[in-house]
Amino acid sequence: MRIKAVRLENIRSHKNTLVSFDRGFNCLIGGLGAGKTSILYAIDFALFGEPLGRSYAYLLREGEDRSRVTLWFTHNGSEYVLIRGLKRTGTSITQDLGVLRFFKDGKIIAEKKASSVAEQLEREVGLDSELFREVMWVRQEKLKEILDMSPRDRQKKLDALLGLSDFEEAWSKLREFEAYYRRVLEVYERDPDVLAAGRLEEEHAKLVEELARISSEMEELALEIDKVNKEVEEASVKVAELEEARRKLEKLREKKASLQASIREAKRTIERLSNELETRRKRLAKLEAELKSLLEEEAEHRRSLILFGLEISASLEEAGGALSKIAEELEELKEKAIRVQRDIEAARERLELISRESICPTCLRFIDETYRRDLTSRLKKELVKKEHELEDLRGRVDELSARRDNLRKTVEALRVLEARKSELKARIEDEKALLEQGEKELDSTKMRFDMLKVELEDVSSKLEELKEAEIEEARRELEAKRRKLMELEAKLENLKNRKELVKERLADCEKRLKLAEEKRKKAEVAKKLIEVVKLLRSAYRGVQPHLRTEIVKAAKFYIQRVLDEISGPEGSYMVVEVGQDYTPVVRVDGRERPITHLSGGERTLLALAYRIGMGLLIMQMRMAKPFDILLLDEPTESLGREDMSIDKMADALARLRTVEQVIAVTHSEAFAEKANHVIRVEKVDNVSRVRVESRASPRT
Repeated sequence: MRIKAVRLENIRSHKNTLVSFDRGFNCLIGGLGAGKTSILYAIDFALFGEPLGRSYAYLLREGEDRSRVTLWFTHNGSEYVLIRGLKRTGTSITQDLGVLRFFKDGKIIAEKKASSVAEQLEREVGLDSELFREVMWVRQEKLKEILDMSPRDRQKKLDALLGLSDFEEAWSKLREFEAYYRRVLEVYERDPDVLAAGRLEEEHAKLVEELARISSEMEELALEIDKVNKEVEEASVKVAELEEARRKLEKLREKKASLQASIREAKRTIERLSNELETRRKRLAKLEAELKSLLEEEAEHRRSLILFGLEISASLEEAGGALSKIAEELEELKEKAIRVQRDIEAARERLELISRESICPTCLRFIDETYRRDLTSRLKKELVKKEHELEDLRGRVDELSARRDNLRKTVEALRVLEARKSELKARIEDEKALLEQGEKELDSTKMRFDMLKVELEDVSSKLEELKEAEIEEARRELEAKRRKLMELEAKLENLKNRKELVKERLADCEKRLKLAEEKRKKAEVAKKLIEVVKLLRSAYRGVQPHLRTEIVKAAKFYIQRVLDEISGPEGSYMVVEVGQDYTPVVRVDGRERPITHLSGGERTLLALAYRIGMGLLIMQMRMAKPFDILLLDEPTESLGREDMSIDKMADALARLRTVEQVIAVTHSEAFAEKANHVIRVEKVDNVSRVRVESRASPRT
C-alpha cells in the first residue's frame, strides 16, 4: 500500500488542503500547531473512520458543521479513493455517511455504510485499525517505547500482535473445557433415566401392544360409523328435499293467493280501461263531427272568394293581398271624388261671380251680356257634367266599400276557422294517440290476465301433489339414525381418549428412553472430548515454545537486515540477538553491550530497526503482505543535534529500502534536510497551508 495524496476539508486548522506524497522518505515539517499531525489524523480517519478517543471533536474544525477527508492510495497495481466526512448535529459529531465512498480503479465498491467500507478495505488491502495504529503508525514519543518496556510487557504486547497469545488463551480455555466435560460425564453416569432404561423398555413393549389393540377396535368402529353416516346423509338429503318441497308448497300457496289477487286486479284494470276507451271514442267522434262542420263552414266562406276573383283554395295571404288591393283602389276613388267635388265648388263660385260682376273671372276683361250668357251656359254644362261624375264616383266608392267589407269579413272568418281547425286536429291526434295507447294497455292487460289464469291453474295442480305425512315419516327415520350415529361416535370418542392416554404414556416412555440414550451417548462424547482436550492442551503447550523459537529467529533476521540497511558502513559492527521475550541484545565486536550503554544515535537506529523489523514479521505472519508504509509522528522529539542522533535518524530513513514509503512529521530542519520529498506546513490566520520542497530524488 502506498499513499498518493490526501485532501483535508475543515479538518482541525485545515480548511481545504491537498497534500501529495511520493515513494521514499516524505517529510511534513512545520512549527508547533501548524497542522502537521492533523494530516496523519486525517489519513487514519479516512482509512478506518474511528475516533482516536471518545469523540471526533479533535478532527472537526471549530465553527464548521461538516468536514471531509479524501485519501488516494495504490495497492497491488490498483488505484483507490476513500472519502469520509463528519457532521455536527447539535452538540454531537458523527460520521456523515452520505459522503462515504470507496472507489477502486474509478468504480464504487462500497458506500454509505461504515461496515461495508471496512469489509472492502480489509478484503482489498488486508488492513485493520489495530495493525495500522500499532505497527504502521508510530505516534509521538512512541518510537523507543517498545524497547523501554519490561520484558514481560513487551512479550505480552508482541505475542498479541503476532498471534501467539491466542495459543496461551486457547490452552487456558481448554483446561476449563476439560473440567466442564468431567462434570458432565459424572452427571450423566448418575442420571435416573440412564439407570432406569431396562424397566422403561418393558413398559414400552406393553404400551405398544395395548395401542395396537385399541387401534384395531377403532378401525372396526370407524367402518360401522361410516356406514351409518352414509345412511344419515341419505336420510338428511331426503328430509331436506321434502322440507324444500314443503317450503315450495308454502311459496306456491302464497303465489296462488298473489295470482288470484293479480287476476282480480287485472279484471278491474280491464274494466277501467274499457270504460276509458269508450269515453275516448265518444270524445273523438264528437271532435271529428265538430271538425266536419267546421270544414263545411270553411268551404262556404271559400266559395265567396270566387266573387273577388280568387281561387277557392286561395291562402289567407292571397286573400289578404286582394283585400289590400281593394283598399288601395277605394282610396284612389275617394281622392278622385274629392278632386271632382272641389272642381264643382270652383265652378259654382265662378257662376256666382259672373252673375254679380261685369269682369271675366278668367281673363279679367269687361264682358257684354251675350258673352255672359254664353259663358254662363257653358259653365253650367260643365257643372252638371262634374256633378254626374261625382255621383258616379260616389256610387263606385260605396260599391267598392261593400266589397271590401265583405272580403274582410270572409278573411277574418277563415282565419278564425283555420285556428279552430288546427286546434281540433291537434286534439283529435292527441285523442287518437291516447286511444291507441289505451288499446295497447288493454291488450297487454288481457294477455297478462290470460297468463295469470294459466299460471294459477299450474300452481293449483302442483299443490295437490305434496303430502305432509311423507315429510314426518322421513324426519322420524332420520332422528333414529342420528341417535345410533351419536352412540357409535361416543364409543369411538372413548376409544380415542384411551388411545391418547396410551400414546401419551408411550410418548413419555419413548421420550425418557430417547433421553436416556442421548444422555448415554453424550456421556460417551464427554469421555472422548476429555481425551481430545487432553491431547489439544498438550499440543498447544508444545507448539507455543516451538513457534516462539521460530518467530525469534525470524525477528532477529528482519531486525538485523533493517539495521544493516539503515546503518550504513559505520553501523555494520552492530549484531542484534533477540531473546525469547523479544528483548534485543546488541553485540559489538563479539561483546554484548546493554541497550542502556548505547549512544543516542545507536539507540535510535536500534529502535527504528526493531520497530521496522518486527513490523515486517507481524505483517508476514498476520497478512502475508510486505510492510510497505511507515508513519512517524515527531520521531526526533527526544533526540538531539549535538550527539548526531537526529542526523542518524534522518540518514537511516533516507537509506531505508525495505519500506516503500515513509511519511514523517517533524519540526526539525536538520531531519527534513535528508528527506526525498519535503512538505512544509504553515499556519496563516489560523488556517494551515502546505507547499512542496523536493530536495532529493525519490527512490525507485
